[in-house]
Amino acid sequence: MIRMVPRDFVLGAATAAYQVEGAVREGARIPSVWDRWLERQAGGFDGERASDSYHHYAADIAACQEYHVQALELSFAWTRLLDEQGQPNAEGLQYYDGVIDACLAAGVEPYVALYQFDLPEYLARAGGWLAELTQERFLQYARLCFEHFGSRVRHWLTLKDPVTEAMNGYVTGLFPPGRQDEPATALAVLTRMLVTHAQAVNLYKELGCEGSIGLAHRAEAVYPLHDTEADRHAAGLDDALTNRVLLDLVLMGELQPATRAALMELLPAGTALPDLSLEEQTGLRQAATQLDFFGVNYYASHFCTAWSEATAGQSHRSTSNYALRGVSRRVHKSDVPATDWDWSIFPQGLYDMLVRIQREYPEMPLYITENGLGCREELTAGTVEDDDRIDYIRQHLAAVLDAMEDGVDVRGYFVWSLVDAMSWTNGYAKRYGVFYVDYDDGRRYPKKSAHWLRDFAQRRIMLTVSSLGESLTTAQEEEG
Repeated sequence: MIRMVPRDFVLGAATAAYQVEGAVREGARIPSVWDRWLERQAGGFDGERASDSYHHYAADIAACQEYHVQALELSFAWTRLLDEQGQPNAEGLQYYDGVIDACLAAGVEPYVALYQFDLPEYLARAGGWLAELTQERFLQYARLCFEHFGSRVRHWLTLKDPVTEAMNGYVTGLFPPGRQDEPATALAVLTRMLVTHAQAVNLYKELGCEGSIGLAHRAEAVYPLHDTEADRHAAGLDDALTNRVLLDLVLMGELQPATRAALMELLPAGTALPDLSLEEQTGLRQAATQLDFFGVNYYASHFCTAWSEATAGQSHRSTSNYALRGVSRRVHKSDVPATDWDWSIFPQGLYDMLVRIQREYPEMPLYITENGLGCREELTAGTVEDDDRIDYIRQHLAAVLDAMEDGVDVRGYFVWSLVDAMSWTNGYAKRYGVFYVDYDDGRRYPKKSAHWLRDFAQRRIMLTVSSLGESLTTAQEEEG
């Protein structure tokens, strides 16, 4: 089946500051919570060099131009732009001026996220997102960015993956501050982050900025492992915490009654939902009506089974499989293929999530702000034959096209990632880039996937099978 991708559909690539920049002691940057977290004995790796994009960004942007990557999604490092007194850092402004100007000169549209996980360390010490100072400083930071870069950056994301930060910080313990089994705290942190997001959206509109602003959520579908009432209920509770809270607050401005009921069931007895002032409630509703787009980060779907104290045992914790004590447990489904890190390869979940957002929430332009495959890879003869990644991208793009044909307003797709980058919990063993990075000298090498994406961006034609879940062998044979 021949499928045409619209010419105005954005085809881009994504990066994130802490994962690619390195240079953590340059440019008057202040420490990030991740610097301290990775210095602990269990860290095993650090962000000192990362992909060294701090010194190689010009080459990365030139590669975007050469390989027809029309948009680059990147994040700014809060730690480079505002010091501990809340004052602008001239060196950080100069660095990102260079990045943005290089994008525009190359005809590459920048999409900029204000924040992805790299909280300034002094704010973490002060209480993190639960501290008023963090919200105050984030709004100072947002204002600085909007006013300084606003004439050149036309697309902004306030936050990326706030649920991931909250859950891995307070349920799995895999992110700083490394606490476990605290869903109530995770919910409180997430709520404060979303209140701050709303304040930033409203600020952007108050300033009269001529551009668009949104948020990116790791919107991954949650299914019952077995078709039983217990597993369906467990999946619903997991989904309430990891999807519905954010979707409700960001897209509707308030929690829906069903979401509230599910949260009260999964939180420890006697725990109240996070308290919001009247001003904060009003701000959330106002931001929901002013949001310009919503970003979907998608890597895997999740399968849940009921999990009681009596059958708990020792839970396995990773960024994809974990348990909410006494409520639900995420497990691998044996008939679903998985990556080297046991993340399900399930494009049906992306389709289901896109259709669900369109059906259950006010209509909103959507972007796939991250999607990609992490692999163990080695450079051979100056390249990587990453056919698995090409297959993965094709299958998920097909899911996006299916959703669009069914009426979902999807405006673009950003592959994660442009270059190999530091993975938050897997260091440098897990490679996502369409460009291979030699971590010793910083040189970049295009993988087979980079060539495939270049050809796809030029032709805007893809051959796929007619339905999700089938093999792409036929399409590949036809295209070959």
